[in-house]
Amino acid sequence: MSSMTSRNLDIILFGASGYTGKYCIKEIHRLTKVNGRFLTWGVAGRSETKLRAVLSECQKQIGDDLSEIPVIIANIEDSHSLRQMTAQSRIIINCCGPYRFYGEPLIKACIETGTHQVDVAGEPQYMENIQLKYHKVAQERGIYIVSSCGFDSIPADLGVVFMQKNFKGILNSIETYLHMTSEGVKTGPHFNYATWEALVHSIANAKELVHIRRKLYQTPLPKFKPQLKAKPPVQKTHTGNGWIIPFFGADRSVIYRTQRHLYESEDLRPVQVQTYEVVNSLFTVIARVFYGSLFQSLAKYKCGRDLLLKYPVLFSAGTFTRRTPSEEVMKKTKFCLTFQGNGWDVESVKNAEHVQKQPLNPPNKTVVGYITGYDPAYGVTAISVTLAAIVILTDTEKLPKGGGVYTPGAAFAKTSLIEQLQSNGLVYKIKCKL
Repeated sequence: MSSMTSRNLDIILFGASGYTGKYCIKEIHRLTKVNGRFLTWGVAGRSETKLRAVLSECQKQIGDDLSEIPVIIANIEDSHSLRQMTAQSRIIINCCGPYRFYGEPLIKACIETGTHQVDVAGEPQYMENIQLKYHKVAQERGIYIVSSCGFDSIPADLGVVFMQKNFKGILNSIETYLHMTSEGVKTGPHFNYATWEALVHSIANAKELVHIRRKLYQTPLPKFKPQLKAKPPVQKTHTGNGWIIPFFGADRSVIYRTQRHLYESEDLRPVQVQTYEVVNSLFTVIARVFYGSLFQSLAKYKCGRDLLLKYPVLFSAGTFTRRTPSEEVMKKTKFCLTFQGNGWDVESVKNAEHVQKQPLNPPNKTVVGYITGYDPAYGVTAISVTLAAIVILTDTEKLPKGGGVYTPGAAFAKTSLIEQLQSNGLVYKIKCKL
Protein backbone atom coordinates (compact mmCIF):
# COMPACT_ATOMS: atom_id res chain seq x y z
CA MET A 1 0.00 0.00 0.00
CA SER A 2 1.61 3.24 -1.14
CA SER A 3 1.59 6.36 1.03
CA MET A 4 -1.21 8.85 0.31
CA THR A 5 1.34 11.64 0.04
CA SER A 6 3.35 9.83 -2.65
CA ARG A 7 0.50 9.45 -5.16
CA ASN A 8 0.42 11.13 -8.55
CA LEU A 9 -3.14 12.45 -8.30
CA ASP A 10 -5.53 13.63 -5.63
CA ILE A 11 -8.73 12.52 -7.40
CA ILE A 12 -9.55 10.02 -10.15
CA LEU A 13 -13.01 9.99 -11.71
CA PHE A 14 -13.87 6.40 -12.67
CA GLY A 15 -16.64 5.98 -15.24
CA ALA A 16 -15.93 9.44 -16.63
CA SER A 17 -17.34 8.78 -20.09
CA GLY A 18 -20.87 8.14 -18.79
CA TYR A 19 -23.54 10.81 -18.55
CA THR A 20 -23.06 11.47 -14.82
CA GLY A 21 -19.29 11.34 -15.36
CA LYS A 22 -19.48 14.13 -17.92
CA TYR A 23 -21.17 16.40 -15.40
CA CYS A 24 -18.59 15.45 -12.79
CA ILE A 25 -15.68 16.38 -15.08
CA LYS A 26 -16.92 19.95 -15.28
CA GLU A 27 -17.44 20.22 -11.53
CA ILE A 28 -14.12 18.58 -10.63
CA HIS A 29 -12.32 20.98 -12.95
CA ARG A 30 -14.06 23.95 -11.31
CA LEU A 31 -14.04 22.91 -7.67
CA THR A 32 -10.45 21.62 -7.44
CA LYS A 33 -9.05 25.09 -8.14
CA VAL A 34 -11.23 27.44 -6.07
CA ASN A 35 -10.75 28.75 -2.51
CA GLY A 36 -7.00 28.29 -2.76
CA ARG A 37 -7.21 24.62 -3.71
CA PHE A 38 -4.64 23.05 -6.00
CA LEU A 39 -5.88 19.48 -6.31
CA THR A 40 -4.82 17.29 -9.21
CA TRP A 41 -7.20 14.94 -10.98
CA GLY A 42 -7.57 12.46 -13.81
CA VAL A 43 -10.20 10.33 -15.52
CA ALA A 44 -10.46 6.57 -15.85
CA GLY A 45 -12.52 3.96 -17.67
CA ARG A 46 -12.36 1.13 -20.20
CA SER A 47 -12.02 3.13 -23.42
CA GLU A 48 -9.29 5.71 -23.99
CA THR A 49 -11.13 6.90 -27.10
CA LYS A 50 -14.33 7.62 -25.15
CA LEU A 51 -12.46 9.25 -22.29
CA ARG A 52 -10.58 11.62 -24.59
CA ALA A 53 -13.81 12.36 -26.46
CA VAL A 54 -15.66 13.35 -23.30
CA LEU A 55 -12.72 15.52 -22.18
CA SER A 56 -12.78 17.22 -25.57
CA GLU A 57 -16.54 17.78 -25.31
CA CYS A 58 -16.24 19.24 -21.81
CA GLN A 59 -13.31 21.40 -22.93
CA LYS A 60 -15.53 23.06 -25.54
CA GLN A 61 -18.29 23.64 -22.99
CA ILE A 62 -16.14 25.17 -20.25
CA GLY A 63 -13.60 26.94 -22.46
CA ASP A 64 -10.52 25.59 -20.65
CA ASP A 65 -7.80 23.28 -21.95
CA LEU A 66 -8.27 19.71 -20.65
CA SER A 67 -5.85 18.04 -23.04
CA GLU A 68 -3.27 17.45 -20.28
CA ILE A 69 -5.69 15.76 -17.89
CA PRO A 70 -4.33 12.23 -17.20
CA VAL A 71 -6.29 9.37 -18.77
CA ILE A 72 -6.07 5.98 -17.03
CA ILE A 73 -7.36 2.74 -18.54
CA ALA A 74 -9.09 0.48 -16.01
CA ASN A 75 -11.68 -2.24 -16.44
CA ILE A 76 -14.04 -3.36 -13.70
CA GLU A 77 -13.46 -6.97 -14.84
CA ASP A 78 -9.68 -6.65 -14.50
CA SER A 79 -8.70 -6.44 -10.83
CA HIS A 80 -5.05 -5.73 -11.68
CA SER A 81 -6.00 -2.65 -13.70
CA LEU A 82 -8.23 -1.46 -10.83
CA ARG A 83 -5.38 -1.77 -8.34
CA GLN A 84 -3.03 0.08 -10.68
CA MET A 85 -5.57 2.88 -11.02
CA THR A 86 -6.46 3.22 -7.34
CA ALA A 87 -2.78 3.19 -6.33
CA GLN A 88 -2.29 6.42 -8.30
CA SER A 89 -4.84 8.52 -6.42
CA ARG A 90 -5.79 9.54 -2.90
CA ILE A 91 -9.52 9.16 -3.62
CA ILE A 92 -11.72 7.64 -6.35
CA ILE A 93 -15.06 9.07 -7.44
CA ASN A 94 -16.95 6.07 -8.80
CA CYS A 95 -19.70 6.89 -11.32
CA CYS A 96 -19.94 3.40 -12.80
CA GLY A 97 -23.29 1.75 -12.03
CA PRO A 98 -25.40 -0.22 -11.44
CA TYR A 99 -23.32 -0.71 -8.32
CA ARG A 100 -24.67 -4.16 -7.48
CA PHE A 101 -22.76 -5.33 -10.57
CA TYR A 102 -19.84 -2.90 -10.82
CA GLY A 103 -19.28 -1.49 -7.34
CA GLU A 104 -17.63 -4.16 -5.21
CA PRO A 105 -14.56 -4.91 -7.39
CA LEU A 106 -13.52 -1.27 -7.08
CA ILE A 107 -14.16 -1.30 -3.32
CA LYS A 108 -11.81 -4.29 -3.04
CA ALA A 109 -9.12 -2.48 -5.04
CA CYS A 110 -9.44 0.61 -2.85
CA ILE A 111 -9.13 -1.53 0.28
CA GLU A 112 -6.02 -3.26 -1.08
CA THR A 113 -4.30 -0.01 -2.10
CA GLY A 114 -5.49 2.13 0.82
CA THR A 115 -7.52 4.56 -1.29
CA HIS A 116 -10.62 6.49 -0.26
CA GLN A 117 -13.77 6.19 -2.37
CA VAL A 118 -17.06 8.02 -2.84
CA ASP A 119 -19.88 7.09 -5.21
CA VAL A 120 -23.42 8.07 -6.23
CA ALA A 121 -25.12 4.74 -5.50
CA GLY A 122 -28.81 4.73 -4.64
CA GLU A 123 -29.10 0.97 -4.07
CA PRO A 124 -29.73 0.02 -0.40
CA GLN A 125 -28.79 -3.65 -0.92
CA TYR A 126 -25.41 -2.69 -2.33
CA MET A 127 -24.66 0.03 0.22
CA GLU A 128 -25.63 -1.94 3.29
CA ASN A 129 -23.83 -5.05 2.06
CA ILE A 130 -20.64 -3.02 1.54
CA GLN A 131 -20.91 -1.68 5.09
CA LEU A 132 -21.45 -5.21 6.41
CA LYS A 133 -18.47 -6.67 4.54
CA TYR A 134 -15.89 -3.88 4.54
CA HIS A 135 -16.44 -1.45 7.45
CA LYS A 136 -13.95 -3.10 9.79
CA VAL A 137 -11.25 -3.63 7.18
CA ALA A 138 -11.66 -0.02 5.97
CA GLN A 139 -11.12 1.11 9.57
CA GLU A 140 -8.02 -1.04 9.78
CA ARG A 141 -6.70 0.54 6.57
CA GLY A 142 -7.66 4.06 7.65
CA ILE A 143 -9.69 4.77 4.52
CA TYR A 144 -13.15 6.25 4.02
CA ILE A 145 -15.77 4.70 1.76
CA VAL A 146 -18.89 6.85 1.46
CA SER A 147 -21.78 5.89 -0.81
CA SER A 148 -24.94 7.76 -1.88
CA CYS A 149 -23.09 11.05 -2.36
CA GLY A 150 -25.37 12.27 -5.15
CA PHE A 151 -28.95 13.50 -5.09
CA ASP A 152 -29.48 10.08 -3.51
CA SER A 153 -28.99 10.95 -0.66
CA ILE A 154 -26.88 13.95 0.35
CA PRO A 155 -29.73 16.51 0.40
CA ALA A 156 -31.99 14.32 2.56
CA ASP A 157 -29.34 12.82 4.84
CA LEU A 158 -27.47 16.05 5.51
CA GLY A 159 -30.81 17.85 5.67
CA VAL A 160 -31.77 15.75 8.69
CA VAL A 161 -28.36 16.51 10.26
CA PHE A 162 -28.99 20.22 9.52
CA MET A 163 -32.37 19.99 11.28
CA GLN A 164 -30.80 18.28 14.30
CA LYS A 165 -28.26 21.08 14.62
CA ASN A 166 -30.91 23.81 14.39
CA PHE A 167 -33.83 22.34 16.33
CA LYS A 168 -32.76 23.53 19.81
CA GLY A 169 -34.50 20.91 21.90
CA ILE A 170 -35.23 17.20 21.43
CA LEU A 171 -36.00 16.30 17.82
CA ASN A 172 -38.20 13.20 17.78
CA SER A 173 -39.23 12.81 14.16
CA ILE A 174 -39.00 14.25 10.66
CA GLU A 175 -41.21 13.87 7.62
CA THR A 176 -39.55 14.78 4.31
CA TYR A 177 -41.46 15.94 1.22
CA LEU A 178 -39.76 16.00 -2.18
CA HIS A 179 -41.37 18.18 -4.86
CA MET A 180 -39.86 18.52 -8.34
CA THR A 181 -41.03 20.91 -11.04
CA SER A 182 -39.83 21.70 -14.56
CA GLU A 183 -39.94 25.41 -15.25
CA GLY A 184 -40.93 26.56 -18.73
CA VAL A 185 -40.81 23.12 -20.37
CA LYS A 186 -43.66 20.78 -21.22
CA THR A 187 -41.91 17.54 -20.35
CA GLY A 188 -40.76 16.49 -16.91
CA PRO A 189 -37.22 15.48 -15.95
CA HIS A 190 -35.77 12.35 -17.55
CA PHE A 191 -33.23 10.00 -16.01
CA ASN A 192 -30.67 7.74 -17.61
CA TYR A 193 -30.86 4.03 -18.26
CA ALA A 194 -28.32 3.00 -15.60
CA THR A 195 -30.63 4.33 -12.88
CA TRP A 196 -33.53 2.34 -14.33
CA GLU A 197 -31.40 -0.80 -14.55
CA ALA A 198 -30.37 -0.44 -10.91
CA LEU A 199 -34.00 0.03 -9.87
CA VAL A 200 -35.14 -3.09 -11.74
CA HIS A 201 -32.53 -5.31 -10.09
CA SER A 202 -33.03 -3.75 -6.65
CA ILE A 203 -36.74 -4.54 -6.68
CA ALA A 204 -36.11 -8.01 -8.10
CA ASN A 205 -33.69 -8.80 -5.27
CA ALA A 206 -35.45 -6.98 -2.44
CA LYS A 207 -35.37 -10.10 -0.22
CA GLU A 208 -31.57 -9.81 -0.06
CA LEU A 209 -31.97 -6.70 2.08
CA VAL A 210 -33.76 -8.62 4.83
CA HIS A 211 -30.84 -11.04 5.23
CA ILE A 212 -28.24 -8.26 5.05
CA ARG A 213 -29.99 -6.24 7.74
CA ARG A 214 -30.26 -9.21 10.09
CA LYS A 215 -26.46 -9.42 10.06
CA LEU A 216 -25.77 -5.67 9.94
CA TYR A 217 -28.19 -4.64 12.71
CA GLN A 218 -27.91 -7.44 15.22
CA THR A 219 -28.88 -5.17 18.12
CA PRO A 220 -32.18 -3.30 17.65
CA LEU A 221 -32.41 0.38 18.46
CA PRO A 222 -34.46 1.38 21.51
CA LYS A 223 -38.04 2.33 20.71
CA PHE A 224 -38.68 6.04 21.17
CA LYS A 225 -42.09 7.60 21.61
CA PRO A 226 -44.23 8.91 20.12
CA GLN A 227 -43.71 6.55 17.20
CA LEU A 228 -43.78 8.19 13.78
CA LYS A 229 -46.30 6.29 11.71
CA ALA A 230 -46.48 6.32 7.92
CA LYS A 231 -49.21 8.37 6.27
CA PRO A 232 -51.88 6.73 4.11
CA PRO A 233 -50.56 5.84 0.63
CA VAL A 234 -52.33 8.83 -0.97
CA GLN A 235 -53.55 12.07 0.57
CA LYS A 236 -53.88 15.74 -0.34
CA THR A 237 -51.38 18.33 0.85
CA HIS A 238 -52.56 20.67 3.60
CA THR A 239 -52.84 23.48 1.03
CA GLY A 240 -54.99 21.29 -1.22
CA ASN A 241 -52.95 21.96 -4.37
CA GLY A 242 -51.05 18.69 -4.54
CA TRP A 243 -50.93 15.05 -3.49
CA ILE A 244 -48.64 13.23 -1.08
CA ILE A 245 -47.41 9.73 -1.96
CA PRO A 246 -44.64 7.55 -0.46
CA PHE A 247 -41.11 8.20 -1.74
CA PHE A 248 -39.42 4.89 -2.56
CA GLY A 249 -35.85 6.14 -3.08
CA ALA A 250 -32.85 5.30 -0.89
CA ASP A 251 -33.21 8.31 1.44
CA ARG A 252 -34.92 6.53 4.35
CA SER A 253 -32.42 3.65 4.31
CA VAL A 254 -29.47 6.05 4.28
CA ILE A 255 -30.91 8.30 7.00
CA TYR A 256 -31.58 5.31 9.26
CA ARG A 257 -27.93 4.22 8.98
CA THR A 258 -26.76 7.74 9.80
CA GLN A 259 -29.03 8.03 12.82
CA ARG A 260 -27.96 4.61 14.05
CA HIS A 261 -24.30 5.62 13.74
CA LEU A 262 -24.86 8.87 15.67
CA TYR A 263 -26.69 6.97 18.42
CA GLU A 264 -24.03 4.26 18.74
CA SER A 265 -20.98 6.53 18.43
CA GLU A 266 -22.15 9.75 20.09
CA ASP A 267 -25.19 8.73 22.17
CA LEU A 268 -27.45 11.06 20.18
CA ARG A 269 -31.17 10.33 20.12
CA PRO A 270 -31.96 8.85 16.67
CA VAL A 271 -34.54 10.77 14.67
CA GLN A 272 -37.43 8.76 13.23
CA VAL A 273 -38.03 9.53 9.55
CA GLN A 274 -40.71 8.96 6.93
CA THR A 275 -40.13 10.08 3.33
CA TYR A 276 -42.75 11.32 0.86
CA GLU A 277 -43.07 12.85 -2.58
CA VAL A 278 -45.45 15.63 -3.59
CA VAL A 279 -47.03 15.50 -7.06
CA ASN A 280 -49.29 18.09 -8.63
CA SER A 281 -52.23 16.10 -9.96
CA LEU A 282 -54.45 13.13 -9.21
CA PHE A 283 -53.69 11.88 -12.72
CA THR A 284 -50.00 11.62 -11.78
CA VAL A 285 -50.95 9.69 -8.64
CA ILE A 286 -53.04 7.22 -10.65
CA ALA A 287 -50.25 6.83 -13.22
CA ARG A 288 -47.69 6.17 -10.46
CA VAL A 289 -49.92 3.52 -8.89
CA PHE A 290 -50.52 1.83 -12.25
CA TYR A 291 -46.92 1.85 -13.43
CA GLY A 292 -45.61 1.03 -9.95
CA SER A 293 -47.85 -2.02 -9.64
CA LEU A 294 -46.91 -3.18 -13.13
CA PHE A 295 -43.23 -2.66 -12.38
CA GLN A 296 -43.39 -4.63 -9.13
CA SER A 297 -45.18 -7.51 -10.85
CA LEU A 298 -42.80 -7.73 -13.80
CA ALA A 299 -39.61 -7.34 -11.76
CA LYS A 300 -40.29 -10.61 -9.93
CA TYR A 301 -39.70 -12.74 -13.02
CA LYS A 302 -36.80 -13.06 -15.47
CA CYS A 303 -39.01 -12.53 -18.53
CA GLY A 304 -40.61 -9.50 -16.86
CA ARG A 305 -37.22 -7.98 -16.04
CA ASP A 306 -36.15 -8.50 -19.63
CA LEU A 307 -39.18 -6.51 -20.79
CA LEU A 308 -38.53 -3.73 -18.28
CA LEU A 309 -34.90 -3.44 -19.32
CA LYS A 310 -35.71 -3.54 -23.03
CA TYR A 311 -38.49 -0.92 -22.94
CA PRO A 312 -37.68 1.61 -20.18
CA VAL A 313 -39.63 4.45 -21.83
CA LEU A 314 -42.80 2.36 -22.11
CA PHE A 315 -42.76 1.01 -18.56
CA SER A 316 -41.75 4.28 -16.88
CA ALA A 317 -44.13 6.56 -18.83
CA GLY A 318 -41.10 8.26 -20.37
CA THR A 319 -39.29 9.08 -17.12
CA PHE A 320 -36.33 6.79 -17.89
CA THR A 321 -34.71 6.59 -21.31
CA ARG A 322 -31.68 5.19 -23.08
CA ARG A 323 -31.25 8.51 -24.83
CA THR A 324 -29.16 11.30 -23.37
CA PRO A 325 -31.43 13.40 -21.13
CA SER A 326 -32.03 16.96 -22.36
CA GLU A 327 -29.69 19.42 -20.65
CA GLU A 328 -32.27 22.16 -21.15
CA VAL A 329 -34.93 20.20 -19.28
CA MET A 330 -32.54 19.14 -16.50
CA LYS A 331 -31.28 22.69 -15.90
CA LYS A 332 -34.87 23.90 -15.56
CA THR A 333 -35.82 21.11 -13.17
CA LYS A 334 -36.12 22.48 -9.65
CA PHE A 335 -36.46 20.49 -6.48
CA CYS A 336 -37.64 21.48 -3.03
CA LEU A 337 -37.08 19.03 -0.20
CA THR A 338 -39.08 20.05 2.88
CA PHE A 339 -38.38 18.75 6.39
CA GLN A 340 -41.08 18.90 9.05
CA GLY A 341 -39.49 18.19 12.40
CA ASN A 342 -41.41 17.57 15.62
CA GLY A 343 -40.15 17.29 19.17
CA TRP A 344 -39.81 19.16 22.44
CA ASP A 345 -38.51 22.64 23.24
CA VAL A 346 -35.52 23.51 25.40
CA GLU A 347 -37.53 23.62 28.63
CA SER A 348 -38.59 20.03 28.10
CA VAL A 349 -34.96 18.95 27.68
CA LYS A 350 -34.44 19.53 31.40
CA ASN A 351 -36.61 16.50 32.05
CA ALA A 352 -34.55 14.28 29.71
CA GLU A 353 -31.04 13.94 31.08
CA HIS A 354 -30.16 10.93 28.90
CA VAL A 355 -30.77 10.19 25.25
CA GLN A 356 -33.11 7.29 26.09
CA LYS A 357 -35.22 9.38 28.49
CA GLN A 358 -37.84 11.71 27.14
CA PRO A 359 -40.43 14.21 28.38
CA LEU A 360 -43.73 12.75 29.52
CA ASN A 361 -45.74 15.45 27.77
CA PRO A 362 -46.52 15.23 24.01
CA PRO A 363 -44.19 17.00 21.54
CA ASN A 364 -44.67 20.76 21.73
CA LYS A 365 -42.39 22.12 19.01
CA THR A 366 -42.35 21.99 15.21
CA VAL A 367 -39.56 23.25 12.96
CA VAL A 368 -39.83 23.33 9.16
CA GLY A 369 -36.71 23.45 7.02
CA TYR A 370 -36.08 23.05 3.33
CA ILE A 371 -33.41 22.51 0.69
CA THR A 372 -33.79 23.81 -2.85
CA GLY A 373 -31.73 23.57 -6.01
CA TYR A 374 -31.77 22.94 -9.74
CA ASP A 375 -30.91 19.90 -11.88
CA PRO A 376 -31.04 17.37 -9.03
CA ALA A 377 -30.30 14.24 -11.05
CA TYR A 378 -27.01 15.41 -12.57
CA GLY A 379 -26.02 18.93 -11.53
CA VAL A 380 -26.62 18.45 -7.81
CA THR A 381 -25.21 14.93 -7.99
CA ALA A 382 -21.97 16.08 -9.64
CA ILE A 383 -21.46 18.96 -7.22
CA SER A 384 -22.28 16.83 -4.19
CA VAL A 385 -20.01 13.88 -4.98
CA THR A 386 -17.13 16.15 -6.00
CA LEU A 387 -17.36 18.19 -2.81
CA ALA A 388 -17.67 14.99 -0.77
CA ALA A 389 -14.37 13.78 -2.24
CA ILE A 390 -12.69 17.12 -1.63
CA VAL A 391 -13.90 17.28 1.98
CA ILE A 392 -12.47 13.82 2.69
CA LEU A 393 -9.10 15.11 1.49
CA THR A 394 -9.22 18.53 3.16
CA ASP A 395 -11.38 18.07 6.29
CA THR A 396 -10.04 14.67 7.32
CA GLU A 397 -9.68 15.55 11.00
CA LYS A 398 -13.45 16.23 11.18
CA LEU A 399 -14.45 12.82 9.79
CA PRO A 400 -15.23 9.83 12.05
CA LYS A 401 -11.92 8.77 13.52
CA GLY A 402 -9.92 6.08 11.74
CA GLY A 403 -11.88 5.41 8.55
CA GLY A 404 -14.70 3.02 7.67
CA VAL A 405 -17.78 2.64 5.47
CA TYR A 406 -20.22 5.47 6.13
CA THR A 407 -23.27 7.33 4.95
CA PRO A 408 -22.88 11.03 4.04
CA GLY A 409 -24.53 12.17 7.27
CA ALA A 410 -22.30 9.96 9.41
CA ALA A 411 -19.15 10.96 7.53
CA PHE A 412 -19.74 14.68 7.04
CA ALA A 413 -21.86 15.81 10.02
CA LYS A 414 -18.97 17.76 11.56
CA THR A 415 -17.32 18.95 8.34
CA SER A 416 -17.84 22.01 6.16
CA LEU A 417 -19.76 20.08 3.47
CA ILE A 418 -23.15 21.72 4.10
CA GLU A 419 -21.57 25.18 3.92
CA GLN A 420 -19.75 24.27 0.72
CA LEU A 421 -22.96 22.93 -0.83
CA GLN A 422 -24.64 26.22 0.07
CA SER A 423 -21.85 28.09 -1.69
CA ASN A 424 -22.51 26.04 -4.83
CA GLY A 425 -26.23 26.41 -5.46
CA LEU A 426 -28.00 24.40 -2.76
CA VAL A 427 -30.05 26.37 -0.24
CA TYR A 428 -30.39 24.95 3.29
CA LYS A 429 -32.79 27.02 5.41
CA ILE A 430 -35.01 26.85 8.45
CA LYS A 431 -38.35 28.14 7.20
CA CYS A 432 -40.32 28.51 10.42
CA LYS A 433 -40.55 27.43 14.03
CA LEU A 434 -43.96 26.69 15.58
